[in-house]
Amino acid sequence: MTRVLVLYASTHGHTGKIADRIAKAIGPEAELRSIDAAPAPLDYDAVIVGASVHAGHHQKAVRKWLHEHAAALDRMPSAFFSVCLTAADDTDEARADAQRYIDETLEETGWTPRLVRSFAGALQYREYDFFTRLLIKLMMKHGGHPTDTSHDHDFTDWDAVERFGAECAELAAVPAR
Repeated sequence: MTRVLVLYASTHGHTGKIADRIAKAIGPEAELRSIDAAPAPLDYDAVIVGASVHAGHHQKAVRKWLHEHAAALDRMPSAFFSVCLTAADDTDEARADAQRYIDETLEETGWTPRLVRSFAGALQYREYDFFTRLLIKLMMKHGGHPTDTSHDHDFTDWDAVERFGAECAELAAVPAR
């Protein structure tokens, strides 16, 4: 049976939810792990890695892990997904920014995944501490986005997430290079 690692870094939990949905779309061969419990990729037949963007960068822990394992990942079926609020805006500028975050991470780590996707994240006001909630609310007000902090605002296209999971399952069925 093919073993697929679905590894993620999630600051407020939303990227973990997306990774879980991808793992479920892949099926029972998928093993979901947080970056905090990241195994070496060589024990798997394919690896899917996801991270969220905060302050213009993906989490340091995932970038470090990718850098350490880039050569191994390049020899096997692998994919990367990025989660950021910028992707929620349907503008050329927002798409360019979301792609830039991905490009910078891949360039920094030296990894070339076979599949790459960007998903819109969520405003998780209830997860933020007071200072973060205030800062995000001000940023969202400036951009014309939701500022109601009494509940979270999910911008993720869950059908696209499931389609990506299906693509990852197909990718995992392709032999390593």
